[in-house]
Amino acid sequence: MNVPSLRYIDADGSHSVVLDRASTSIGRSPSQDVVLSDAFVSRRHAVIVRDGTAYTLIDQESSHGTFLNAERVQRMALKPGDVIQLGSLQGPRLRFQLKPSSEEGNSASQSAVTQLLKSFSGFAPPDGDHLPAAREIEKLNWLLSAARQLNAGGAITDIITALLQLTLQLTGTERGFVFLCQDGEMRLARGLSAHGGIVEEDSTVSRRAMRRAIESKLKFSVSDTQADEIVAEWPSVLMNKIRSIYCIPLRSRISATEPSQLLGLLYLDSQIGPGYLTEVDHQLLDMIATEAAALVHNALLAEAEHKARQAREELAVAARIHSGLMSIALPVIPYASIQARAEPCLAIGGDFYDAVALDDCVCVTIADVSGKGVPAAIVAATLQGIIHTQLLAGQSLPEIAALVNVFLCTRNVGKYATMVMLKLFPDGRVEYLNCGHIPPFSILEAEIRRLEQSEMIVGLIEGAKYIAAHDFLRPGERLLLVTDGVTEAENSNGEAFSDWGLNSVARSRDIEEILDDVAKFCAPNPAQDDCTLVEIRYGGAGHAPDARVE
Repeated sequence: MNVPSLRYIDADGSHSVVLDRASTSIGRSPSQDVVLSDAFVSRRHAVIVRDGTAYTLIDQESSHGTFLNAERVQRMALKPGDVIQLGSLQGPRLRFQLKPSSEEGNSASQSAVTQLLKSFSGFAPPDGDHLPAAREIEKLNWLLSAARQLNAGGAITDIITALLQLTLQLTGTERGFVFLCQDGEMRLARGLSAHGGIVEEDSTVSRRAMRRAIESKLKFSVSDTQADEIVAEWPSVLMNKIRSIYCIPLRSRISATEPSQLLGLLYLDSQIGPGYLTEVDHQLLDMIATEAAALVHNALLAEAEHKARQAREELAVAARIHSGLMSIALPVIPYASIQARAEPCLAIGGDFYDAVALDDCVCVTIADVSGKGVPAAIVAATLQGIIHTQLLAGQSLPEIAALVNVFLCTRNVGKYATMVMLKLFPDGRVEYLNCGHIPPFSILEAEIRRLEQSEMIVGLIEGAKYIAAHDFLRPGERLLLVTDGVTEAENSNGEAFSDWGLNSVARSRDIEEILDDVAKFCAPNPAQDDCTLVEIRYGGAGHAPDARVE
């Protein structure tokens, strides 16, 4: 009869201890039958008790626990091929085995298969240890088939479905779930039963087991919850009669120097009974989960790139539409000339300008919607349409401001706007309404003054009232309207271009040159806000169509 033995390797080489006595003690103390000098091994760590032909592994209340086939145990029957580890899963490994009558019979025929299995799973049994040939080939065939099945699908759904099917088959558990990390939370991606049916997440899933795996960054598994004193007391395990649990974090493997990223979690459990996996089964389970995590990571990157490409294409379309809306055909009138320029800091922005020639005047608007990018641009385009339509309909400036204010307040868009609307008449009269915007600059030769009167910003207080102000332009006088992207532009020292900087260049520069000056001031930093300028140069009443020549 073959007597079982313990095989292990330490710094002194390979050892084999025959278990031919009633009990065999294991620990760090020299008094133990098997002495292991590892820091995590207790002085009296574990004992193997013999009862006829049966052998039982018993933990001796060790500090760091006893593991059988990677599962922490207190007391468990041993069977050939079992692997015992003391103190941790990185601790000393002892294999419980029956020594066959001939160890060399078919070692040559097995060696190639063993090496191939090692290359796939990292399985490295102690020297002289061999799996039975039939079982070895069966595991290898399963592994090759699993790799093909995992790599067959490119979509995330295909990958996680294959992962669940393979691991349910390998572990013999009743159900499995894959959770993916989204917005900092684990959200169910798919659940399957052992029969292939779709399973929804419910309260019977052990969230504590999931947390253990996530926090430790390692597989958390219990083959028999009734044999684990800690897990057996978990409410979810007791209430739902869960007998086995396997939780494996799915983590990306970017490089050796970069930390891995948690992608999701594989969760398997069963109520029908304990699930005893061999060391090779555990390694196969780990390998399949690692391979699936790499495929999920690649699929997520591909999906993110696809979404980013779609977003870029949609933004380009939005930019073209926005550019068309903002491409105002400035009116040509005999008594004034108008120039305008808008430079969004992103692809599209929240500034806009408009100019409308009416029978008795020309109307000019400049506005700055709060925020940047697409949201601000949508609101800006809407406001531009409202104001343009109302000006054509002959509405007064206070009526238009009140309408815009009510629109923004009641639609709850979370945006407000500053703006200046003005009407310039042929005789030089100016009616203007400033809603919290930068006051217009009036420039005539060396003289610069501001149109100072200002009203409430639109979009803040629903019942706000607005009153227009009046001014008068002299022939040759210019009105310069700008948004705060001009005056608040900063250089590398954090200094703003400011009203003073604008004053210093406005006398001798047109709007194109002013924008160039702002860009040079900020260089090499890019613009942080939209920049918009409108210039109205009044030529005088003598240029009006009804002017009389004496």
